[in-house]
Amino acid sequence: MIGLVDPDPLHQMAWRSWFAAWGFPLAWIAPTAADARRALHGHPVAFLLIRFDLPDESGARLLHSIRPALPGLRAVLLVHTAHPAVEALAYRAGALGCLGGESSCDPLFPALSHALEGRPLWTPEAIDRIERWWRIWGAPWAALSPRQRQIAWAAAHGLSDKEIARWLGCSKETVRTHLRRALERLGRTDRVDLARWLVWGGLRDPRCAALLDLEPMPDEHTLLEAIDPDWIGSPAIPSPPAG
Repeated sequence: MIGLVDPDPLHQMAWRSWFAAWGFPLAWIAPTAADARRALHGHPVAFLLIRFDLPDESGARLLHSIRPALPGLRAVLLVHTAHPAVEALAYRAGALGCLGGESSCDPLFPALSHALEGRPLWTPEAIDRIERWWRIWGAPWAALSPRQRQIAWAAAHGLSDKEIARWLGCSKETVRTHLRRALERLGRTDRVDLARWLVWGGLRDPRCAALLDLEPMPDEHTLLEAIDPDWIGSPAIPSPPAG
């Protein structure tokens, strides 16, 4: 039996028709990670097709959290772009591979057929990318303390020491201390260098920044509203230049 976790109604219809045509009817469809957990509790399945960018958390984080109770579960992640951060989180969560979720279903059939048989889709090149990403971005980011990550995250999104202190309910001196230590541990020189490093590593996406088991990170809108409740509809903070 197969379960689908995808919030897009059009994707849901396409996958339901595709699986039915190939003789693999879907047991259920869930639009969020929370819905998927409830569906799995009532109707366990052997295979999951999971969208990475779910509304409430990453598909990789969902898979990582449910696998201990379902050790035989197999899964593939559907992704918009196979960034090394997304690949690394899917791989470390135990997914058999990543597939381009924006393609039509038919071109994905050979790879999906392999996955349904339990065969991994990871190539040696993909594993090299994954290991490099974890070494340069994943492991250093995970090694920070939760407070250092929060402050580094907010600083990289353009918030001042005063705004971060207001958000976290601490002093500006505490912010400066934690930010200095985070920069040292990450090998970054300043806020701009930190922001650039997060962009290159895919960690400005809050789903990726939470890795598989770290504290959730707020998106830009939530972060700005937290420091200024009267902030409404301001433009998103621009990303720093890539080079």
